[in-house]
Amino acid sequence: MSSLKRAFLYDVRKKGKSLTLFLLLLFLTVSVMVGISIRSGTEKAARALRETIGASFTMSGSINHLEFDGSETGYTADKIPIPYETVKQILGVGGIKAYNAEQSLPISAVGLEFLSGMESGYLSANTETAYQTDFVSGILELTEGRHITAEDTDAAVISAKLAEENNLGIGSELILKSASGGSGEQAKVFVAGIYASDSKMEYDDDTIFTTHDIFWKLSNQKASAYSGNVTFFVTDPEELTHIVKQVKQIASIPWEDYFIRINESEYQSVAYQIQTLEQLTGIMLLAVILIGIIVIFLVLTMRIRNRIHEAGILLSIGTSASQITMQFIYEILMVAVLVFLVSFPLGSFVTGQAEDALKGMETIIHMPLSLQNILLQFLTETFVIIFTVIMASLPVARMKPKDILSKMN
Repeated sequence: MSSLKRAFLYDVRKKGKSLTLFLLLLFLTVSVMVGISIRSGTEKAARALRETIGASFTMSGSINHLEFDGSETGYTADKIPIPYETVKQILGVGGIKAYNAEQSLPISAVGLEFLSGMESGYLSANTETAYQTDFVSGILELTEGRHITAEDTDAAVISAKLAEENNLGIGSELILKSASGGSGEQAKVFVAGIYASDSKMEYDDDTIFTTHDIFWKLSNQKASAYSGNVTFFVTDPEELTHIVKQVKQIASIPWEDYFIRINESEYQSVAYQIQTLEQLTGIMLLAVILIGIIVIFLVLTMRIRNRIHEAGILLSIGTSASQITMQFIYEILMVAVLVFLVSFPLGSFVTGQAEDALKGMETIIHMPLSLQNILLQFLTETFVIIFTVIMASLPVARMKPKDILSKMN
């Protein structure tokens, strides 16, 4: 009789033991499967959180000209402009997802009454207002319309208070001109969006956000460089320091004229929670795997050691030690195959219940079961089973039949 047939008959004859082994392996398999799924889900959630929070670095030019005057600040400072070619070079560094260049200019507007009662307000030209510092930090919030993007021309975003004061809305037109000399030209813009400022913060609601083409037209500056700051946003905050280091290694940029400021305070405020979450799920998964391996090893070892008498009889009738070991392996693997078939739908159900429970706690973590992870888990469990059976069978296989029978007596 072949080892495979003897293994099948044993599993059928010993239904109670087979069922106990089945339930034990099923529990351990599903536990590891759910643990891997939770670990994978929390890693994705942590990565998404890092991307949502974001981090950035700001490039600024050194002060090129400082002039004292009778303005409110008492002086005007001209920075060395940042050429667009330099911005393109920095964007070529991996890990940067977006940028926003910002340059400012005092302006006046035909027929527009500013909230301050002054004849002029403040123009802030941006590549993408969604990445403008005050919008990113939450000081400002878009309430109507849309943000300015890099594809826009002649667009503007104004404050809700300024719009209410002057009966303006989405699509309204404004005629702007420089309030500090500049080119002397006028520029017509349309209102693409309306923002509201945080009531707890002091903010100049006379600020009008526009596109860079408006700034260059009114200021009479070159359209190939930015006179203000350029902020670059990275995909993963953990890579921020490395990315800045790579940027500073661009030899063609005259770094004596520019400096970089790293902006990661918002990320650092939640970095500890993210790291704690990942560490806890990692420890939990490792504990489940180790406990599972130990339990499988102990149970299978005891199962085989309790069959010394049966092994002695098989050896006495001419069955080789390798055939006996293969029988033991087949017995366990037959049960394991059934466990693998049942564990996938059961694991999907458990992870689904876990997702629903987290949603009820207003925490959304998707925990899909990866086919690659499942196959790897099944292969690992199969290896552990085979290895355990071989190790447990060695003492039995080395004994002679009469030694086994004498021990039983």
